[in-house]
Amino acid sequence: MKPAKLQRHLKTNHTDCSEKPLKYFMRKKHSPDNQKSCILQATKVNEKALRASFLVAIRVAQAKKPHTIAETLIMPAAIDMCREMFGKALASKLKTIPISNDTIQRRITLAAADVEEQLISRLQDCKQFAIQLDESTDVSGQAQLIAYVRYIWMDEVEEDFLFCKVCPGHTTSAELFAILDNFMAANSIEWSWCIRVCTDGAAAMTGKRTGLWELVRSNVPTATFTHCMIHRESLASKRMNANLKSIFDQAIKIVNYIKAHPLNSRLFASLCSNMDFDHEQLLMHTEVRWLSRGKVFNRLFELRDVVREFLGGKNSQLVVHLNDNSWVAALAYLADIFEQLNKLNSSLQGKHTNLITLSDKVSAFMKKLDLWKTRLFQGNFEMFDQLHEFTEKQENAEINKPELVKLISEHIQSLLDQFNFYFGDLNVESFLWVSSPFLAHIDSLNLPTSELNQLIELTSDTTLKMMHPRVSLMKFWTQASHEYPELSQKAFKIILPFATSYLCECGFSALVTIKTKCRSRLEVEDELRLSLSSITPRLDKLCSNLQAQGSH
Repeated sequence: MKPAKLQRHLKTNHTDCSEKPLKYFMRKKHSPDNQKSCILQATKVNEKALRASFLVAIRVAQAKKPHTIAETLIMPAAIDMCREMFGKALASKLKTIPISNDTIQRRITLAAADVEEQLISRLQDCKQFAIQLDESTDVSGQAQLIAYVRYIWMDEVEEDFLFCKVCPGHTTSAELFAILDNFMAANSIEWSWCIRVCTDGAAAMTGKRTGLWELVRSNVPTATFTHCMIHRESLASKRMNANLKSIFDQAIKIVNYIKAHPLNSRLFASLCSNMDFDHEQLLMHTEVRWLSRGKVFNRLFELRDVVREFLGGKNSQLVVHLNDNSWVAALAYLADIFEQLNKLNSSLQGKHTNLITLSDKVSAFMKKLDLWKTRLFQGNFEMFDQLHEFTEKQENAEINKPELVKLISEHIQSLLDQFNFYFGDLNVESFLWVSSPFLAHIDSLNLPTSELNQLIELTSDTTLKMMHPRVSLMKFWTQASHEYPELSQKAFKIILPFATSYLCECGFSALVTIKTKCRSRLEVEDELRLSLSSITPRLDKLCSNLQAQGSH
């Protein structure tokens, strides 16, 4: 437009601005751009605050902490650190992150739902999985059923938390199965995809007519079942003859005499300190803890001299046991044998275990028991370190070794009988073609011809032969499944199932940490999912479904 017409328009319609300088109009020209940049900047801050809110909530859940910790500890600490490192201006931006108690709860719920959605999608894609189940009671008296699942995803065997559901009534097999069946139906998971279920030995799980196993088998006739090998080992190690059981009970009485009374415990700790012992306390025996017995007897045998002096000062009749060298020798044996059982129990624990590797460990322990029994009759105690050291001392020469050998040999034979009873169904030889395909005798295998043909081709594959010793058994078969699908599917039915309910026990440990007396009304499934699952929530998707609003 012509300058003259612009000037006339200004003086006619905007008389109040006709005398303004040029800079005034230039400022007006750029003001909308400034407003736009401010709005964009505020929007970006809110989007980052939303994402940060999710990150904090996930951290809180993974740390198994109360939701209020974000507002009472994490935010003040973050502001203090940012103020000291970068100044007040940047520290003030942290205050826009919404992390109130209710906000953290909503973020945890959304993130857990996303993790569950990803898990269900994976199970629907792979169409083959194994589960493990266990039930326990929490601090509020509610019965909780925890389940884990193992499946193959992206050529990797994954283990993940499946669910934690409250049992509203009785914990019968019918109610436990109803919870499991409803979860399967609600998430469109077919029972036919389940190849094996692992549980403990409770009657509700293993009942021959109405147990959970039978109810699952009614839906999946091809499904097989595993009694947790850790529980089996624990049951097999409990039984002992009357004489050794008497020594066991007397040792527990000695420990309880000191540990059950705070004054005795303090005086005993002071005595240990004065005598320069490494430990100052005995350990309480807890029946439900797998490793309790071995640790209790080891500590008692280590501190036996202090315990003898303490009981003598208290004029306790229990001191007579520690003055009897034959009794102390039996205590040394209990410490040694339960230490060996603890080593076996610990080797059965852990993630990504399978029936083959754990069966090998149990089989090896049973062979050790046979060897120890043979050497006992030769008067050799070398396999029991503390007992061997104790019996070799000259001052302990009055120990009745024939009676001691008889006592120990009876217990070892009892252990062998119990292990044969609880692990008699393990057939390690039939798994050889899975664990060591390159060493298996193909002629002796009871496999269909098509699978035998694939096994011959596999054992002739140089690449797989070089890979086998360098990778895990599961990784080997997932790699082989691309070329030998039928054979691999059969191998997966052996190595994919859980051999123990170890993960469920870990889940209950997390449950005890999360659900305390102060949080007894908390529904724990979302927290457990975020703290136990290996799947990462998709923050981009979660944030895109919410409006970014900063905290006020």
